[in-house]
Amino acid sequence: MTFYDTLLAWYEGNKRSLPWRGETDPYKIWVSEIILQQTRVQQGWNYYLRFIEAFPDVQALAQADEQQVLRLWQGLGYYSRARNMHNAALQIMSEHNGKFPNNYESIKKLKGIGDYTAAAIGSIAFGLPYPAVDGNVLRIISRIFGICDDISLPTTKKKITSTCVRNMHPKNPGTFNQACMDFGSIVCTPKNPQCAECPFNKTCYALNHQLVEVLPAKSKKIEKKKQSIK
Repeated sequence: MTFYDTLLAWYEGNKRSLPWRGETDPYKIWVSEIILQQTRVQQGWNYYLRFIEAFPDVQALAQADEQQVLRLWQGLGYYSRARNMHNAALQIMSEHNGKFPNNYESIKKLKGIGDYTAAAIGSIAFGLPYPAVDGNVLRIISRIFGICDDISLPTTKKKITSTCVRNMHPKNPGTFNQACMDFGSIVCTPKNPQCAECPFNKTCYALNHQLVEVLPAKSKKIEKKKQSIK
């Protein structure tokens, strides 16, 4: 089985039940992704439901007063996320006739949206073949494929992104990205990963070379080790 087939087989049996899971509306996917940028799923869950109830679409968000948006966001912190969303909604109304843009570059030009969020929205809502590379993906790909370079380097992220592109199904990129999100949250976690239950444990480079605790490689890790030796 290919990496994609193995990952998708795992995902079909283990995917999390989330209020935005299975959603194809780019607006709702966008809201969920922005909430989860600095927030755990369990904390963000009810905020997402309340936000969508108050502002069910881009037009409703654009028409809202910024203070309304911030009040609904209260308790989540990082309020620039809410301000950026409100500004982006106004941007969509003025620049895209109220329709969420359906191409990667236009999505990325919206206020507060970077590479990862544009890829997540684009792949899930529109089937655009862009991998959503976050900490989960950097960790999963580094460990399984044995990419030992410092993940803080742009060249390493580019290498990992290219690996994802080669291994994702061009007709199903959204499912690939969501599967990576769940796999990194459930199995290939930063600490105490579930290697015994991992479907890649026979081929995982990190596991087979005793590097699970080392990968993904970070220069700060190396510096700390050097300091502790002294």
